[in-house]
Amino acid sequence: MNFNFYGLPEFVSYSILLGISFVLIRQKRETRLQYWLAGWLLILLHASLFMLLPQNFPFDLLARGTLTLAGQVFILAAYYQGPAMINRFQLTWRVGLSGTLNLIFAVASTAYAELRPADYQIGPFYVLTALCAASTLWLAAADNGEPRWHPRLSIALIVLVYALQIWFLHADGLAMASQWLMCWTYLAVAYFFLRQTQKLTMGVVFIALSFILWGLVFPVYSLFMLYAPAISAHIESEVWNLPKFLAAASMILVLLEERVVSATHLATHDELTGLPNRRLYGDRFDQALARATRDGSGFGFLVIDLNRFKLVNDTLGHQAGDDVLKAVSDRFRAVLRDTDTLARTGGDEFTAILDSIRSLADAQAVGDALCKSLEAPIMLAGGPYRASASVGASIYPDDGLTQMHLHAVADERMYVGKEQQRIESAHQQGWVIGDPNQV
Repeated sequence: MNFNFYGLPEFVSYSILLGISFVLIRQKRETRLQYWLAGWLLILLHASLFMLLPQNFPFDLLARGTLTLAGQVFILAAYYQGPAMINRFQLTWRVGLSGTLNLIFAVASTAYAELRPADYQIGPFYVLTALCAASTLWLAAADNGEPRWHPRLSIALIVLVYALQIWFLHADGLAMASQWLMCWTYLAVAYFFLRQTQKLTMGVVFIALSFILWGLVFPVYSLFMLYAPAISAHIESEVWNLPKFLAAASMILVLLEERVVSATHLATHDELTGLPNRRLYGDRFDQALARATRDGSGFGFLVIDLNRFKLVNDTLGHQAGDDVLKAVSDRFRAVLRDTDTLARTGGDEFTAILDSIRSLADAQAVGDALCKSLEAPIMLAGGPYRASASVGASIYPDDGLTQMHLHAVADERMYVGKEQQRIESAHQQGWVIGDPNQV
């Protein structure tokens, strides 16, 4: 068997990408990575056809089928780059239906052009295009993405691409219509990838650009074949495959970027609540201290301790305790400003740095608001749970110039507040503190 070694670099790059993706999936099972992996497996199969099969093998159907199917899977993967806009079952079912119909069009048009080149009866392909458009619009109709103009833009683009597909089908026949389908499929991958990605990085830009170029290869190749065959004959196949290679390399870059960002986030944030941990809290305190010293201003400091939290773990289990901590941290975050820092510095202890707070009364008012946010019960698997907290406040520079002093003052005030709460609770129940006759 003669091997086509010109495709070896492409084959190796895809293999490396698949290896990295497989390792990441084993460490962190994410739906999007699984779909990206499935898509690149199809591309690897596509590259294998060109490298392993003899030149005279009629692999057009297999090649077109693997490329079309990979594009549809990539669209599904791009959907999962960000928050889910559609119910997972609905998304998989509707993308599957739309992708299957588009796959049928791509494969059937290629087969029909080869089997009956002199007698085109393309009426059924108009019907198939209409079905493809309807199924894709059905998919877009379930899109609940924000902002709301995103789904509207998707619907407008769907109408445009299928109108152009019908026009190509009418003006140029099956070959160009099929190439246009391949083109917009990979353009759609770039569109949804950019739309769903939360943060624009160099790797994300390169991936989107690579998929755009990948999509444009199909009609450009056909135009060269039709109108500039002499030039096309001198363009090596590796040139047309370059966007695929760039997409694979960019995907590796993005995966590595994500791992670095994830590792950095884990090193500075609490895994359970997502709040800054002691390390990041220390950095934020130093920043607040430097800013206050430079501006001659101050800041508030809070120590928050959940009351009777140990009972939650002992009676309801550690999962319930975790659920309480996550719910409490969400409520605290909703009260504080973006310029403030809320950190989890202990099992049930939180610490807050209040930017531009200069009086103890203002800091205590924020602490009261945090306690008030816990008045509504937290819904656990075992039923509603009412959490409460004790808060101590201190002010820089009035109560101290270092983190240790501010924490000690706030801690002392918190325990004084706890003792007062205990006394008030006991009096409400008819107890007299210190009376030996009370049992």
